[in-house]
Amino acid sequence: MSRKIDIMFQGSISRIALHRVDRSRLYSSTCLIGLDAQGNECASALLTRDGKYVLGAGSTAGMYLSEEGDVVAREDLTASDEQGRPSGEEIAVPNSPHELTGPVSAEALLECIVTAVNEANASDLVLTLATSLSRGDIYHEPDRGFLLANEQGVFLLATKPARFDFIGNDHQAVFEDDDHEYEDLGFDTM
Repeated sequence: MSRKIDIMFQGSISRIALHRVDRSRLYSSTCLIGLDAQGNECASALLTRDGKYVLGAGSTAGMYLSEEGDVVAREDLTASDEQGRPSGEEIAVPNSPHELTGPVSAEALLECIVTAVNEANASDLVLTLATSLSRGDIYHEPDRGFLLANEQGVFLLATKPARFDFIGNDHQAVFEDDDHEYEDLGFDTM
């Protein structure tokens, strides 16, 4: 399943289709199958809290309940604010593209943590952007992440800022001596 987003490069807007790259595609995947004593495949089941019922695979589902405990159909749900008043269409967020910044250095990407990898349809990109990406340039799109390419394709890496400082081989880690920090945990020096 893909979704489309708009990105802006030098004033031109490109609508690109993104396909999420899952871990199994990156690293492969394995599946463990449990067998009983006769070699038959085992099926998972859940036991209710009171221990009265065994629920087979697929027998549970998510549902919405009203304050009275009645099931509410998904199509009957409405958006509301913190006070419970209907909010109408106010919560819709437009897909307004921000201008790509860059090219940026690889260090800018290394200062972030990648939360998702999305493959972009390169045929939808503006020609000047596609050419720049093919030369190895990296671009940053605020609120979305980094756009880059390699021999496998064009990718949008969703990122969040790293909350720690990187150090190298030529830096020595400095630890501040603060003996009072753990006193409440009851660790005594022996």
